[in-house]
Amino acid sequence: MSCCSKKRIKKVPKKKCEKVIHLDPDALRYLKFRIGGKYATERHLFLKKDPSKEKSIIVSNIPAFIGEEVILAMIDQFAPFEVEESIVQRSNANDNSLSQGQLTMSITFEKPEAIIQVLALCQDIGPLTITDFLEEPEFPSVLKDSMCLYKRLFPSEEQIQEMADTYVERYDVEQAEARKEAKRKYSEPDEDGWITVTKKKKTVKSMKLSKEDVPLIGGLNGKKKKVDLAYYTFQIKKNKQEKAQELLKKFEEDRKRIAQLKQARNFKPM
Repeated sequence: MSCCSKKRIKKVPKKKCEKVIHLDPDALRYLKFRIGGKYATERHLFLKKDPSKEKSIIVSNIPAFIGEEVILAMIDQFAPFEVEESIVQRSNANDNSLSQGQLTMSITFEKPEAIIQVLALCQDIGPLTITDFLEEPEFPSVLKDSMCLYKRLFPSEEQIQEMADTYVERYDVEQAEARKEAKRKYSEPDEDGWITVTKKKKTVKSMKLSKEDVPLIGGLNGKKKKVDLAYYTFQIKKNKQEKAQELLKKFEEDRKRIAQLKQARNFKPM
C-alpha cells in the first residue's frame, strides 16, 4: 500500500515565449525548475529528441516525488501541444524502483512540430516552481517514510486479528472441501465399478488426571534419573577405587581359570 496519494494538478497561466526556428535537433537541452517554499535551490531537467521516434522527446533527471503529471504541466506552459503518450521508462535507483531516485520518461506528441518548440523554448523559460502546479504539495519526508515502513513491518492488533481470522476461515473452507472430496471418493465407484472400503479406526478416549496423579518433577515422563549419593570428593574417589579393585579381582580370577583350562588340556597320563 502506497503512503502517497495521486497528485492533483492545478491550472497555471501559460508563459508567452518567442519561437526559435534554428535549432540542432540532436542537442541536449535543459529546463530550469525549483521545488518551492523553503526548497529554493535551482535544478535542471534534461531534454533531448528521441532518435527512435519522430514525435517523441526524452526527459531525464526527474525527481521521483514530482510525478509524471507535473512534468507534462510544466512543458505545457511553453509548448501547449496535445500529448499522445507519456511513459516513465526507468530509474537510477539500485532496485530500479520508479518511486525512488531520478526518473527518465518519454513524451510523444501528436504533432512533430511540438518537438521543435519544446527544445527551442525550454532554456528560455525562467525557473518553474513545482508548488505552483500542485493543489496540495507533498514532498518526501524521512519521518513519514519511517512511519510507513514501521506500519508495514509491525501491523496493529486489529490488522493481526483480521489476518488471523482470514487465515482460519480459509483453512476451515479448505478442510471442509477436502473432507467432501474424500467422502465422495470413498462413496462413488471408480472407472471399473469398485468402491474403496476402509477399516474404521478406533478412537481412544482422553483421560483427565488430577493434580495428585501428576508427579511434581518430570511431568508425565516415567523415566527416573539416577542420583549419585556420593556428595563429597573423597567419597567419589573411594567409590572409583573400589570399582577398580573389583575389576582387578575379576581379572585375576579369569586369568587363573584360563591357566587351569590350559593345564587340563595339556595333561596326558598315557
